[in-house]
Formats: sequence, C-alpha cells, structure tokens
Amino acid sequence: MKKVRLSDDALLLREDIRALVDKGYFSDEDYAVAYMINVVRHFQLNAENLVHYKAPAFFNRFGVTSVPLQYMKYIKNHKTTWYAFFEENDEYISIVYLNTNHAIGHLFAE
Repeated sequence: MKKVRLSDDALLLREDIRALVDKGYFSDEDYAVAYMINVVRHFQLNAENLVHYKAPAFFNRFGVTSVPLQYMKYIKNHKTTWYAFFEENDEYISIVYLNTNHAIGHLFAE
C-alpha cells in the first residue's frame, strides 16, 4: 500500500479555510478546519481505491516534478465534488493541489 502525503505546496490551508468562512460556506473557522481535515483524510484513506484520471494539461502547473498529474474525485454531497491532483511514484502518492467543482469544474469541459 502506497503512502499518501500532501506536498509542501499542496495547500495553503489557512487561506483555503479562511476563504470557506469568508464566502459564507461555514460560519465557524473550527468547523471549516474539521471539514478540510475530513476531505484530506478521505483522499489519504481511499487513494488506492479511487479511480485515477489523467489531469487536463492546465493542472500540470501545480506539479512539483515533470511527471504529468493525475487526479481523483471525492463526491462530498450532491453539490460538491472535491478533486485531488497528485503525482505518483513507486513509493507514494503526493497530492499537490485540491479544489472543488465550484472553482475548477469548468476546466474539465471538453
């Protein structure tokens, strides 16, 4: 089983969490923190069982190495799907970027 880790550049969690509160998705920063931990934990626990897709070229800018990015999805509820973009090698899956269909869904249109 491969280890799943967040790259050092994967998330500016404070900014992401602050944005969730500022945009009114959550009224409480503690709840927003718990929500983000849940999202990250889902990807960590289920990465090897989730379908891995080739990421659109646009997202390669978030990569740390020259390996083309892949992504996996987490359908959180009927309105929100989270996408985790990652690089994979023999030892681990390194998540380099996380976002939702609300912010990046249009980038998947063919």
